[in-house]
Amino acid sequence: MTKEQEMIRTIQVESPGQISPAKIKDTNDPNQNEVEVRLELAGICGSDMPGFKTGMNAVGQKVPGFPAHECIGTVLRSPGDASLIGKKVIAIPNEDAGLRERFVAQRLKTHVLTEDLNIQTAILAQPLATVLAAVDRLDDVKGKSALIIGLGPIGLKFGFVLKRLGVSKLVGVDKRDRSTAPFAEIFDEITNVVVRDKFDIVIEAVGHNADVVNEAIEAAAPKGTVLFFGVPDDDFYDFKFKRLFRKNLNLVANVQPDWHIYLPKAEKFIAANPPIVTGK
Repeated sequence: MTKEQEMIRTIQVESPGQISPAKIKDTNDPNQNEVEVRLELAGICGSDMPGFKTGMNAVGQKVPGFPAHECIGTVLRSPGDASLIGKKVIAIPNEDAGLRERFVAQRLKTHVLTEDLNIQTAILAQPLATVLAAVDRLDDVKGKSALIIGLGPIGLKFGFVLKRLGVSKLVGVDKRDRSTAPFAEIFDEITNVVVRDKFDIVIEAVGHNADVVNEAIEAAAPKGTVLFFGVPDDDFYDFKFKRLFRKNLNLVANVQPDWHIYLPKAEKFIAANPPIVTGK
């Protein structure tokens, strides 16, 4: 059987919310700057939600294996660097099409795992990398007050990292009761109400919700900073620009970090801070 005739297993979104296993022709052909990886574990991110709802990527295409960008596996082919073959890696698949037996990723978005972590733990380096990159955009947070809106896995990671970096007060907001969430005890307060004009730093970690954007602006203290991290669904939001303007706020957005920098940082952070995985 030729390479062109081989079939690989994948997952396809057949209709909104409906996924099924399938087989497709193996068309993987990594170039000098790419690797081919055999998938061993994939994680699902909140930013994947629109893809599971529609079955289509950002340009309206249905791609086998989409959506999944948190992936761990073993390198099978690496035309530009043979030393990577056989290495366990965490990688960001091309087109976020990671739900397939074998996928292709750019080498710059591929990190060879070096710490003594099982793959269920190591895969957390991908979302944590995005958090570390975002926090680096905030300059020095020591001694500042911080509010995190949305205490899902990402919001909790933000809380853990900010506490390690020395924020003076850490408050979390979520519509659900998150008082028993992992390491909830690191928060000085967890509530379901956003207080206005109070926090030096406000992190919006919800996404897919225009109302939360304006809640973040209201919560920031004058001359504070608002970090928008949650992925938006729409090109245009009904945005309280005058409030942002009059409060002299700093507005920061962060997505798609430099993976070759932040995946290694995240893996080392996990190894040095086991409670971010165990919650204890």
